[in-house]
Amino acid sequence: MSKALIIISHGSRSQDAVAAFTEIVDLVREKGEFDQVAGAHMEHSKPSIPQAIEQVAQTGAQEIVFVPYFLYEGIHIKEDIPHLLDEISRDYPDIRFKLAKPIGVEPVLAGILVDRAKAVE
Repeated sequence: MSKALIIISHGSRSQDAVAAFTEIVDLVREKGEFDQVAGAHMEHSKPSIPQAIEQVAQTGAQEIVFVPYFLYEGIHIKEDIPHLLDEISRDYPDIRFKLAKPIGVEPVLAGILVDRAKAVE
């Protein structure tokens, strides 16, 4: 079964932010865990979520896992993204859609915050 991963960002008008997100997507792709890895943005940037879905669907994805590149389970995670994916999935009846949790609270993040704080001393 061909599995794709679409990493979802909020999107940004900042080209630096978009470039950093693209770098994360590339790092995940290099891990080689999925047949395809794509990035998508909710707003302000391209590709949009529907565009990314179309891209991986056209290349044979049978399952798409969506991972929000968000820290917390706010409205976008609880309502907006699930609603959008539910609507779009109707156009792709042969593809299984799965939504993962956002990054959330992870011990590794505490270490990163401490490292950033120490870097300015």
